[in-house]
Amino acid sequence: MTNRTSSSLPLKVEKKSIELVKPSQRTPSETLSLSSLDNNPLDEVRHASVYVFEANEKNHKDPVSLLRKALSQLLVYYYPLSGRLVRRKSDRKFQLVCNGEGVPFTVAIAAPDLPSLNYIENFVDEVALRLVPEIDLNYESEIGDYPLAMQVTKFPCSGFTIGTALLHAVCDGFGVARFIHSLTELARGKREPSVLPVWERARLARKIDNEPARVPGGAGARASLLATSPFMPSSDLVTEIISIKAGDIKMLKDTLVRECEFPKESFTTYEILSAGMWKSRSRALKLDLDRITVLCIVVGIRHVLDPPLSEGYYGNSIIDVYIELTVRELHESSIYDILKLVKSAKKKAYDKRYIEQELINMERMIKEDVKSGEVIDGLLVMTDVRNIGLFGSMDFGWNEPVNMRFLMFQESFKNMVMILRPSKRDPAMEGGVRVVMTLPRDAMVKFKQEMDAMMHLRPRF
Repeated sequence: MTNRTSSSLPLKVEKKSIELVKPSQRTPSETLSLSSLDNNPLDEVRHASVYVFEANEKNHKDPVSLLRKALSQLLVYYYPLSGRLVRRKSDRKFQLVCNGEGVPFTVAIAAPDLPSLNYIENFVDEVALRLVPEIDLNYESEIGDYPLAMQVTKFPCSGFTIGTALLHAVCDGFGVARFIHSLTELARGKREPSVLPVWERARLARKIDNEPARVPGGAGARASLLATSPFMPSSDLVTEIISIKAGDIKMLKDTLVRECEFPKESFTTYEILSAGMWKSRSRALKLDLDRITVLCIVVGIRHVLDPPLSEGYYGNSIIDVYIELTVRELHESSIYDILKLVKSAKKKAYDKRYIEQELINMERMIKEDVKSGEVIDGLLVMTDVRNIGLFGSMDFGWNEPVNMRFLMFQESFKNMVMILRPSKRDPAMEGGVRVVMTLPRDAMVKFKQEMDAMMHLRPRF
């Protein structure tokens, strides 16, 4: 297990121009409603992605011109993304006003070159976010917000990055990846996307009833039950990228299978990391033992619905599942005990009845305007974005991207762990994972010690 902080070389970015790229053809003028999951009051954030392309000496075309034209063509199919997201005053639900206004498109130049920066591999999110356009979040604005913005950043080595910023209410990570793949398809000359986008938000929309909302741990009035840390709040937060090799993960899995109660039981990397990081983080933060700590795992449900969601569906299709323990119970539980809880929670998320209950409960939370508590020390959110971008080739003249990063904006940093694929530039990490974690500086030192103990299943685990 290796740890990486931001590269010692400074990333300098100068934004040269910003324009609105409109659909290349006339698009419908209408107002679209969103699903219950899109309106999740606990997910009113933006998320971002950066795709890193190295120079191709055989290609002398301008990637900015290609991508600008491809974006204009793609917005004919994804026309809602060229409108404005507004909040309806009557029930506080989001709507997309499709007016063809366009997508903010930024062209930037950066230095030094990508090889010197290790293709953004070592940059933590707050630095890499310079490669992403800004989107103001003002959901109460009458004119609404741009749901999508894009930035192409060119480097002296002739490599470049594509950065997107998207409001979570409109797309989840799968939807963003689908959009970017379609963009590169059109940039390399296809006449239309291989998978046409569909709206279909009504499939995941439910009506409100008169029951009170079941508020998950860490939100609403229940926030007062969350464990707190003596390290928080902190003005000295650090973000690190922790690399875990495939061999270390396999060794841990083999040891767990060999020592657990059911020898044939298998665990995914996501499940193991969720269990281990929850326990390691709790110990590192010295959470008070007699209050609760909550693990939120994010589960995709596209394939669970009957019939499954269309391949071109790009709205939110994830369910949050929560596991609650007292901190003392968490510390006294073995990794295997916690793994069983994580697997059970995932199974629950795949139950159609549970999904239906969650959709209805989401409507209750929207009505009650449930918000996360200010104190989130005891809440950990685990998200895995390793597999959502694998839709085929993204080579539109510069080969496949050598690195891809999904980034977390500052407001959602503190209690989220993101699992990423390693860069293709690092063959030693093939099959391994990168984990992005933010903690107070002193707690980060302890966290890495705890993770090392977990990876080697020392007695305390």
